[in-house]
Amino acid sequence: MADRPRVAVVGCGAAAEIHLTVLSRLPADVVCLVDTDPGRSRALADKYGVARTLTGHDDLAGFADAAVLSLPHSLHAPVAVELLGAGLHVLVEKPMALTVAECDRMIAAAEASGRVLAVGMARRFYDAGGFVRRVIDSGRLGDVRTVDVREGYVYDWPVASDFMFRRAAGGGVLADAGAHILDNLLWWLGDVERVAYRDDARGGVAADCEIELEMTSGARCFVELSRTRDLRNTWILTGTEASLEIDTGFNPLVRWRLADGSDERVETALEGRVRRPGAPEERALDCFRRQMEDFLDALARGREPRVPGSEGRRFVELLEACEATRRPLELPWE
Repeated sequence: MADRPRVAVVGCGAAAEIHLTVLSRLPADVVCLVDTDPGRSRALADKYGVARTLTGHDDLAGFADAAVLSLPHSLHAPVAVELLGAGLHVLVEKPMALTVAECDRMIAAAEASGRVLAVGMARRFYDAGGFVRRVIDSGRLGDVRTVDVREGYVYDWPVASDFMFRRAAGGGVLADAGAHILDNLLWWLGDVERVAYRDDARGGVAADCEIELEMTSGARCFVELSRTRDLRNTWILTGTEASLEIDTGFNPLVRWRLADGSDERVETALEGRVRRPGAPEERALDCFRRQMEDFLDALARGREPRVPGSEGRRFVELLEACEATRRPLELPWE
């Protein structure tokens, strides 16, 4: 492959523009945009100087080395399997797929073709995510006993289609925001032993949900997600030696409560922000840039990306477990 891989972006919704902005600043050539709406793909192509647009992905193998899939969730697996089989490397947006069986087909296609399959779990590239992982691994919290996370806001993502509001397409707050939150829990704490899940879907897509998890480590986790309300938007991790509260977004405020180990267990409160030394404030594009840099480096070096298919599959397995235990969410006004 050339020093500048030829990349196609498949799906021209709101997330595609983020990927195009990042790719325009990296050593890669965007050679094609694909969307069933030719007006949408042409408008983005004109904006980012991309010469070619297509309404289907079937012919990409002739002139692209890799594809970034920014499609409705239900299309991730079939399109990824076809492109991997045609010899393209693939970065697929989260969630990787909607079933474990689909994930397994994608992983098998990548192994058979010898191509890279990366999953777009962007929060793995947040400064905050790496910070929490390092804190847990350092033992400064002791054994993590409980995690409480509340993330919610009145939904304002600039959607280009209605798929996020269609059940068959894989819409809903669990597959969307939940992919990031639950992936972080799996990354930080390991596997899940028990799941309880409640949402307000009522046969449609969920806007609010609650998840209770018992991890194999013994930690108990409570997750509340909402697209209708502004919530606390922090993680609280409580361990045997200290507790940590950290915002879920960029440049997060961190609040520590540290026990000094004395008989009285006097606690000291500390507060500060997560930021790389000497770095400016973190932005969303920084995380997507790190993710794309990791993908392009994996292609160049023939290595596994930071979030391979096997890691993306873990969230989908938990997604299936949540759906299998679904109960109605009790709403105070009902």
